[in-house]
Formats: sequence, C-alpha cells, structure tokens
Amino acid sequence: MREEIKNFSDIERLNELAKFCSSIPFGSRTLDYYSSENWPRPWEILYYGSFCTSSISLLMFYTLTLLPDPTHVDLILVEDDDGVYLLPLIDNQFVLNYELGKVNNYSEIQGSLKILQTYPKEQIKNIT
Repeated sequence: MREEIKNFSDIERLNELAKFCSSIPFGSRTLDYYSSENWPRPWEILYYGSFCTSSISLLMFYTLTLLPDPTHVDLILVEDDDGVYLLPLIDNQFVLNYELGKVNNYSEIQGSLKILQTYPKEQIKNIT
C-alpha cells in the first residue's frame, strides 16, 4: 500500500488509504487507548488480526508516518455517540476513519465529537 501511494498527492494518499482500510473487517476494542507505550506495532496488529476502529487508525497513522515525505499526523482519542476511539488527524485539517472509506474535513466534524486526548507522533512507538 505504501509503495502504491508514495508518489500520490497528499489528498490522493488520504483517499486511497481511507478506501483501502475501509475493507478491513473490525470488531471490538483490541487496545488500551490510554497506554500508548503498550500499543502494538503495525506488524503485530496484522499478524494477530487485532482489528478494531482504534487499531485500524493506528495502522493508518503508521502508514502515513512511514512514507518518504510524511505529513504531520497525530492520533486523537475522541468520544461521540458511537463511543471512544482513536482517529488520525492530518495537518490539523483532515480526519481518517471517522466514516469508512472517507476523508473528513476536521472543521466539518469537530462539533460532532469531543477530543479526550491527543497523541503526537513523538508519543507513539517509533518503528523506523
């Protein structure tokens, strides 16, 4: 996936990543939101099939940060009518995994969710 999208424009990358990850089957929560030091690395998520909304967001985060010219991405822990979960926030402008297969403009959905915590890149395990 990273090889396919590395030469795309930023918005094309986000669209392709959103589309690709929307086909991953997910279930109930597989990670502790508040313990970023214990979050699995992407290969562990894939190997164990530990797919939930938050772990898929974590996969998206790692995909974007491992690109040759990564964009600024944070993970935000949010709460809304669907519960509590992680979402990637790109350049404080776009959100992935809020709606399956879609790139949401952060300013348009901001009022629909409450941010409980922000995890900057530096706070998440470095895998490079």
